Amino acid sequence: MHITYLLDGSGNPLYGGRYDLHGGFHTYGQQTYILDLITGLARRGHSVRLVARGIERFPVLEALRHITNVAVSTDVGRGTDLLLVDEAPDQMVSAFDPAITTFNIIHHAQAIASSYMTERSTLFLCMTENALRTQRKRVPFGKCVLLPQGVDLQRFRPVHERGATDRPRLLMYCRLDSGREEILTTLVDNLDRQALAVRVVGDGPGFWEMERRFGDEILLMNHVPNRSMPHLLRDTDVVISLGRGAMEAMASGLPVLCAGYGYAGLITADNLQTLLERNLTAYGHHRDPRLVMEDVREAIATPPAVMRVLAEEHFSVDASIDRMISLLLSEPVPGRG
Repeated sequence: MHITYLLDGSGNPLYGGRYDLHGGFHTYGQQTYILDLITGLARRGHSVRLVARGIERFPVLEALRHITNVAVSTDVGRGTDLLLVDEAPDQMVSAFDPAITTFNIIHHAQAIASSYMTERSTLFLCMTENALRTQRKRVPFGKCVLLPQGVDLQRFRPVHERGATDRPRLLMYCRLDSGREEILTTLVDNLDRQALAVRVVGDGPGFWEMERRFGDEILLMNHVPNRSMPHLLRDTDVVISLGRGAMEAMASGLPVLCAGYGYAGLITADNLQTLLERNLTAYGHHRDPRLVMEDVREAIATPPAVMRVLAEEHFSVDASIDRMISLLLSEPVPGRG
């Protein structure tokens, strides 16, 4: 099957980067989403053509150039069975034959589609229940479907052996902005930074507050490339993160404390489905951050296999691809008989 993935980084602030490295961080989850999805499609034998403007703003695209069945280009090209639109403008989409099945990828619940895209899109692929509910108020109800994002379980592998428990390694990784920095800084303040080897990886204004308050007690970094994250996770015992960062950690068999727009404590089989409604951002959760060390101890006692199984059941990019292809094959397409 021939698939075209369409995105624009030249004028989109989500990709343009809020800080100096122009979005070249692991924390820009859309880039790791693209990497894992396209890698998974290519591994299945599908031919993927990624058409992008502002290619220089997508460091992860360089990795895709070297994958069999993947082409990265600025040209429309010829012949495609499916057009995946990732926040690309109408002008880019209109260059393609309107008869092509078009799936509009919705990363953010509040995304607003133009009247052209509302009419042109065959389906809106919503990653969370919250996005599905929100989009159904804005576009024809039947065009919205739930398609949770997936993590490449071959790239993120389980950590079978954790490090010495005399000083467990705790990694917090996510953007330190958009209102999240307050709860994240509070969590670090309540960690036993003598008992734990604390590392914080993230960019944004909260980085400098972390540096001011804890710079001589923790390892603080603002940039780790997307493809390096599996290696960093293998050198970790417990993670504090949200969204895609939490998914990647769980795929690596690591226990995760969910924190971002709130604090939910340890992700478990009991609370995972509720957390997924808001993309594991802890939105609406109000666990006391002063209990974080209690949560850390519970997390460290969690077997790696428990977290990996949850990831396999809920975050597999292969399951996401199966669902996407099933949706495509169920759509009536001109000329398909």
